[in-house]
Amino acid sequence: MKKTEDRLKIAKIIVFLNFFLLFIIALYFRFVSNKQTYATEVLNIKQKQLVDISNANQINIENIIEKNNNNNTSKEEIYEKQEELEYITKYKNSNELYVGTTRISQQGRNGIQTITMKKTFDKNGNLIKEEQVGARVTKSSLDKIIEIGTKIYVEPKVEKNNNFQKLSFNMALNKPSGLSIEQFKKALTDNKDVNKVFENNAEYFYYIEEQYSINGIFVASIGIHESAWGTSRIAKNKYNLFGYGAYDSNPYNGAYSFSNYSESIDLLARVLVKYYLNPKGTTIYDGQVASGKYYNGSTVSDVNKKYATDKNWANCVYKYMEYLYSKV
Repeated sequence: MKKTEDRLKIAKIIVFLNFFLLFIIALYFRFVSNKQTYATEVLNIKQKQLVDISNANQINIENIIEKNNNNNTSKEEIYEKQEELEYITKYKNSNELYVGTTRISQQGRNGIQTITMKKTFDKNGNLIKEEQVGARVTKSSLDKIIEIGTKIYVEPKVEKNNNFQKLSFNMALNKPSGLSIEQFKKALTDNKDVNKVFENNAEYFYYIEEQYSINGIFVASIGIHESAWGTSRIAKNKYNLFGYGAYDSNPYNGAYSFSNYSESIDLLARVLVKYYLNPKGTTIYDGQVASGKYYNGSTVSDVNKKYATDKNWANCVYKYMEYLYSKV
């Protein structure tokens, strides 16, 4: 009898041990599974962070440090700076508005891009070169949308408008010319414009006068001078009539690309008003104030001082202004 009871006790112990062993095995696999899931989640988060941060060029900091510790070689310094990204203006036709009138349906917003710069010094600490090695957009810009009227109306015949700004080399260019949209079209229709770039976009030189209080003939003359009447490679391939963004050492690659000519016309007008033609603090378009960073005055020769390296630039632009004014 006692032997039978002993066997039953041993059997119960074995059953208990088997259940306990199965419980331990189950806990182990659950822990391993959770650990793998957590590791996968962390990896996914890290990968997402890498994508969200930037696709900019990567700088090999270790190589720079190693190079800087070698007294016999040049030294390098990496730093970042922020620059404002000007918004782009989109023009859209509206049959609700009469020809020659405009309406802003969406205000533009400037963005911010962070530029990574590298300075290279010789072994004596003298600056050899400073160059951009990376860039990333840290705040996107928002397009400005302007509706332009296409609705045609019949108006009584009026005399030719002669109440426009009097032309002179010392005229203030931070004021509209006062020409009508028809006069802009007349002035910019020309046999020299073989691709009809200025003829087909004449209205936008009128619209920038209304939007930004700038002489549209002045802006058109810059475009004619810089693009050789729209025939330059930058003008044809990048819709950039002004070589905007180009620099002397590599003009084509540095020049900005636009979707159409109206965008480049509008942007240059805003840049001139904000940075060149008005002193710092002047209230300008869209409730903004002028930076005045390159302001030296509001005449064509004043703009020349900081806008172009060619000292004869002002004379060339003014000759085109004289030519266009003579046609109206």
